[in-house]
Amino acid sequence: MIKFVFILFFLLTTIFVAGQSALLKLWYEEPAEKWTEALPVGNGRQGAMIFGDPLNEHLQLNENTLYSGEPSSTFKNVNIQHDLPLVVKMLEEEKYVEADKYVTDNWLGRLHQCYQPFGNLYLNFEGDKNKVTGFRRALDIENSISTVSFNLNGIKFTREVFASFPDQLIVMRISADKNASVSFTMNFNSVHPSGSTETPSNQILIFKGQAPGFLLRRTLEQVEQKNDQHKYPEIYNTDGSRKSFAKQVLYGDEVDGKGMFFEAQAEVRNVGGLVSKTENGLQISNADEVVILLSMATSFNGFDKNPSHEGKNPAEINRKILEKAKTKTFEELKKAHITDYKNLFDRVKFELKSNDFSKLTTSERLKNYAVNNDFNLNTLLFQYGRYLMISGSRPGGQPLNLQGIWNAEVIPPWNSGYTININTEMNYWPAEVTNLSECHEPLFRLIKESAVNGTKTAEKMYGNRGWVAHHNLDIWRQTYPVDNQARFSFWPMAQGWLVSHLWEHYLFTDDVAFLKNELYPVLKGAAAFYADWLVENKEGFLLTPVSTTPENAFYTSDKQTATVSQGTTMDMAIVKETFERTILASEKLGVDEDFRAELKTKQAKLLPYKIGAKGQLQEWSVDFEEPEPQHRHLSHLYGFHPGDQITHEKTPELFEAVRKTLELRGDAATGWSMGWKINFWARMYDGDHAMKIIKNLFNYVEEGSTQYTGGGLYPNLFDAHPPFQIDGNFGYTAGVAEMLLQSHEGKISLLPALPSDWKSGKIKGLKARGNIEVSLVWKEGKLDSAKLIAQNNKTVLVEYFGKTIELRLKSNKPLFLKHNSF
Repeated sequence: MIKFVFILFFLLTTIFVAGQSALLKLWYEEPAEKWTEALPVGNGRQGAMIFGDPLNEHLQLNENTLYSGEPSSTFKNVNIQHDLPLVVKMLEEEKYVEADKYVTDNWLGRLHQCYQPFGNLYLNFEGDKNKVTGFRRALDIENSISTVSFNLNGIKFTREVFASFPDQLIVMRISADKNASVSFTMNFNSVHPSGSTETPSNQILIFKGQAPGFLLRRTLEQVEQKNDQHKYPEIYNTDGSRKSFAKQVLYGDEVDGKGMFFEAQAEVRNVGGLVSKTENGLQISNADEVVILLSMATSFNGFDKNPSHEGKNPAEINRKILEKAKTKTFEELKKAHITDYKNLFDRVKFELKSNDFSKLTTSERLKNYAVNNDFNLNTLLFQYGRYLMISGSRPGGQPLNLQGIWNAEVIPPWNSGYTININTEMNYWPAEVTNLSECHEPLFRLIKESAVNGTKTAEKMYGNRGWVAHHNLDIWRQTYPVDNQARFSFWPMAQGWLVSHLWEHYLFTDDVAFLKNELYPVLKGAAAFYADWLVENKEGFLLTPVSTTPENAFYTSDKQTATVSQGTTMDMAIVKETFERTILASEKLGVDEDFRAELKTKQAKLLPYKIGAKGQLQEWSVDFEEPEPQHRHLSHLYGFHPGDQITHEKTPELFEAVRKTLELRGDAATGWSMGWKINFWARMYDGDHAMKIIKNLFNYVEEGSTQYTGGGLYPNLFDAHPPFQIDGNFGYTAGVAEMLLQSHEGKISLLPALPSDWKSGKIKGLKARGNIEVSLVWKEGKLDSAKLIAQNNKTVLVEYFGKTIELRLKSNKPLFLKHNSF
């Protein structure tokens, strides 16, 4: 009887695990034709998009330090100190349009540089594509492995690809179930004309080149008027016609030589068969199995060094990486990769009661989401966000940009940079709450590096203490405002929002050493800039003297459109938050008493929030009418989310004003904006409204289609702004976590915004502030059980359904709750 019970338990467990594994796969019955159908792998530094064609495999490659330009590329000495009184006077006289034009014409700098594609690896196999059967390509996000399998001429072929963080390699194995069946050619190419290939041996294929140098902004029309197409082989064909990806704005004017060097080395390990050189690559013939180890590197040597003559040697980096892996078998590399990945990914498990549609392809599931109520697709996209975080942001690498680490274009949308007026921050919203705290490190390093340049900008441009950053950054950490228009580019407030991520890390980890050594210096610097930037208005309030609210505009009294005013709500929310946190931190650390006193004095005089005539939270200090009442940005709600100044308990009137604002803005939005709205409605404790936004997000979008359009998700589940922006993926993942667990109000709220559609489910391993791990089970819309584990002894408040209890948690000892605990 005991044996029978054990066997039954084993079978049930196996079935459960197998079922869950099937739910954590993206899979398709055709190869990718478009980039947004290809499947991403990455190790935080190197990335690949795998197209999966059975006979013509294509891996589009990235290495996340490969940018155009060098440290001086975007530098432009902008000094507003003499002009500032002039512009302030315009604004006090309500000459908003005049001030707007003046700032645009005189206070902006140069555009930031472009994140570059590295190249492409092609594998061309023998055979007739029309005879391929049983094709399947998949991405297993539970183990971070991409596979392609198919049958041809009675032989089953399999390809596996993973990107290893511990070994810093992209690894591919090509195998068949019949010996001597694997034959193909392999070669690199690149959109960069400097790219070239070398074959120093039959086992090594090298590809190297140089990225574009110093880039200036030109339109394609300007290039064509001067017949300068030959200067831009990345953009133009030899006959002068535009290549298919050419955009209206060109960032490709090489002024100061060439830029960063890059190199890839691919090592081929064959079992059986022969490997020989071809004109531009390698030929593998009649092998039983082939393993390819791919290493990519650049000459990037830091944000403050010129990569063309102060750079690292990418060839030497690759050589050392491959040498380190020399004695490791494919299985050993794979095991190390899976162990490393699962150490992060397996911290959180998420299940919802749902019918199982995993036998449908991912594209079909997405197209039929609304009809099927496929809640397992909700859990898949949640975990996909965590997969992308682990794959794209690891300690020592660069932070996730607008496209993560995956980009195929020389001129990517918005330069594939760091847009720090919402998008970069949204990328990292899930880091702490979904138990991926280590993945936050690259952003922290960007912040510290930006503070170095930002200190110089604060002094030279503004004459202020502290440090400043505007709305865009790139790998060179330029902190002057970029060019374009004031509504986009003049926003000297980003440092406060960036630093809030270090503050959240401190709250989630309870790491006082981090507060002292990493957080406080940049927090104090942000507060110092704001303290100097503020001016007093005629009512005696302190406010920002020249102000925008990211990318939105207002009507003046004579119905003209303007964007520059004073003391916008987002500005003031960030200043309030930064002052409050600097005061708390300095008290905790027992430092800077005089500076703390200065901040307390100024904090008491800050311009307060205002409620407008429609009952909404005002976006400007004046209740202006808006040209776009449903604008995608909701910057003035910063104090509600991601901040914590506005809550139902502390500020009930402002809380209701936020609700009215959300109602006025509506539910339709671009992809990333829907991600933010999910978080907003979760903070409103309105799970059903959050679910309504989620249903809008699960809209199938296809590049080039007239049928599948709008904001939503591409076939590979990348977020469609459109175009692709990865922030929407992370906004969704963070929003789902916010629906199930909140801890920003000094208490842990369980299931604060559970939608009625998610009747039963469980989630394991979310993190609450205070370094507390929380797991939840619910049935028929009600909490069934909860488990809390704290890293240190502490007393916490736990809330469920309006009832709050006090609990004493002991270090690393689970505390279990049932629904009747409340």
